[in-house]
Amino acid sequence: MNESQQKQGQTHLLLNAVMIALETFYSFVLKRDHVIDLQARKFVEQQITIKINSYIPLFDFYIQFTDKGMLFDLKEPEQPASLTISSTLLDMIQIFVFGNKRSIRKMRITGDSAIKDELRDLVVHLTVPSLLSDWKKWFVSPVDDQQITASKNRIAPLLEKIDLQRSKLNALQVEVKQYQNRIKRMQVNQQRINIAFGTTAVLFLALILYNLWQLLS
Repeated sequence: MNESQQKQGQTHLLLNAVMIALETFYSFVLKRDHVIDLQARKFVEQQITIKINSYIPLFDFYIQFTDKGMLFDLKEPEQPASLTISSTLLDMIQIFVFGNKRSIRKMRITGDSAIKDELRDLVVHLTVPSLLSDWKKWFVSPVDDQQITASKNRIAPLLEKIDLQRSKLNALQVEVKQYQNRIKRMQVNQQRINIAFGTTAVLFLALILYNLWQLLS
């Protein structure tokens, strides 16, 4: 084995060790943190797979949401990725270690548009600052006022997001009904125009035939 192959082997072992560490930690958090469990429930139910693409340096890995937890793997799974997160390693550190909101906004997410926003919300909760803000709840149930307040503070952004999405949905439903009513009115008007046009055409044809009959008679 030459020096290049040895370095590649060491790098691969290091990446595997990092994947195992991340999988163990986040799977534990997913099971113990009720806020993250709620936020990630849709991903677990749909068995969502996410591809993490780093282009500086260049490497890929995959995250699968399962009943057993969040599974990290360097190999592409059989199930195709629903979403792809593209970023630099530095930005990923800024996002997950420091919870940098600017880096979160810069994060490129491609794939299923229905869950893009939900993934971005989930990422916010998976950052180290967010996790450390209420880590005690992983080991004991919240019983005192401070723990309950901390839990409510973490859930508050999620509830606000749900209320905002509900308001947008209601507004869209109203717009859909307005468009449906407008289409019905247009269809009725079109029918009236067609009837009027048909009647006019018949009368015009009858007038032409009558004039021809007068000329020939």
